[in-house]
Amino acid sequence: MIPISPRALGLALPISLFSSVAFADLTPAQVWGDWRSYLEGMGYQITATEAESGGSLTVSDINLSFALPEDGDMSMGLGTIRFDQNRDGTVAIVMPDTMPITMQGRDSGPGAEETTMTMIYTQTGHALTASGDPNEMTYLYTADAVALNLDSLQVGDEVIGRDRARIAVNASNIDATTTMTIGDARGYTQSGSIDGANYDIFFIDPENPAMQAAITGNVSGVTMNGTGTIPRDLPNAADMSQMLAAGFDVTGSFAYTGGASNFDIKDPENGDYVMATTSSGGQLSVDMGSDGLAYAGSQQNVNMGVTVAGMPFPFEIAMAQSGFNLAMPVSASEEPQDFALGLNFGDFTMSDMIWSTFDPAGQLPRDPATVILDLAGKAKLLVDWMNPEAAAQMSGPPGALEELTLNNLVVDAAGARLEGAGAVTFDGTGPSMMPGMANPVGEVNMSLAGGNALLDKLVAMGLLPQDQAMGARMMMGLFAVPGDAPDTLKSNIQFTQDGQILANGQRIR
Repeated sequence: MIPISPRALGLALPISLFSSVAFADLTPAQVWGDWRSYLEGMGYQITATEAESGGSLTVSDINLSFALPEDGDMSMGLGTIRFDQNRDGTVAIVMPDTMPITMQGRDSGPGAEETTMTMIYTQTGHALTASGDPNEMTYLYTADAVALNLDSLQVGDEVIGRDRARIAVNASNIDATTTMTIGDARGYTQSGSIDGANYDIFFIDPENPAMQAAITGNVSGVTMNGTGTIPRDLPNAADMSQMLAAGFDVTGSFAYTGGASNFDIKDPENGDYVMATTSSGGQLSVDMGSDGLAYAGSQQNVNMGVTVAGMPFPFEIAMAQSGFNLAMPVSASEEPQDFALGLNFGDFTMSDMIWSTFDPAGQLPRDPATVILDLAGKAKLLVDWMNPEAAAQMSGPPGALEELTLNNLVVDAAGARLEGAGAVTFDGTGPSMMPGMANPVGEVNMSLAGGNALLDKLVAMGLLPQDQAMGARMMMGLFAVPGDAPDTLKSNIQFTQDGQILANGQRIR
């Protein structure tokens, strides 16, 4: 999981502010003034030259800078943007077809070198229009094509050419809308679509030229939606915990109808690595606010092929569907807060070449496998883990479990199927079964079908010694009882208030 940078969000919004026209009086100075106020509220220092002529405001030599968390700094030049007054009361925001974006940064510490990178942003058939009034501005952006390419990169005195570093991103048929509401806090809603996009990234490790990475891919049928609330005049926009406490709240989703990617890593120390993936669509969503952080994603018809140095053949797998969800609290509280974790790998298959390495005779069923895990619970979060200072001082567990629910567990593979569900609470009043953790109280129910047949096949294949298979059967006999059908087992595991563990009514602790 990668945390979302509020400053990155803040910079992205004004560059891509979009919406439908709502005929009302709005001036160029009001639009630029709000952009400037917004960015300064996010912690940027802005310098620019403003010149008015007739109904136009030209803002040139735009430079944004901010301090990095580790005492370094970063600056970005955006060139020139013109704001033209339209006769209907809207404002046309005119950006050139080609716009260099120069970024400079310097790390802290002795001997730190300055890095300068220039990206070239190009767009064709583009238009950006602002409308509304100073309290609610709406924007519409359309473009036939846009591209972002690395033009130059310099680290210290060393200039790194395109033969050593390359970034190229292209997108077509962009149509996007944003509405910004300005009050005590800034609210926004966004929606957009892109017909297709592709990327090409290449770099060579300057300290080890033999180590290289090439990444290419494409995505089609992209749609995006989002809403959010951004506080004004933030005390420290680099501190996400302060952002959340001040009312920062965003929800967004990204979906696509198809995609592919290719990774080619050359690593003389650990071996080369090549991976190719395709899918017929998917989605990703994020929800972040003071109530917690949640991610969810899914893909359909995933195919993946991996070749690793030393492997005689590609590792090829496929899934009809894959997905995950993760939710967690972000702020310390004396009250229990919700968390969740989910995984779904549906109709998972491997190539026959992989199967033949350990099952050449085809004794195991090769039907598609399914793995489902759905966990939820409540926990007390003891540390604001998004606060860098608080996280650095953390010496123990960040929280304490209060409740854990297994909503669903399914492992269906190689002719056997394991299912489970249950719930426990954690009681800290009695002697602890495990140091630092309260005792669980509750029960879990499990069932297994085809377990003995799978053990027999593993023994016949020579993958499992007979004595280990016997040990596994003894364990199943200890924790489970026969089910209603042949080769089925079921188990009820109870955790009692006084620290006992019962399996089907028999005490095992």
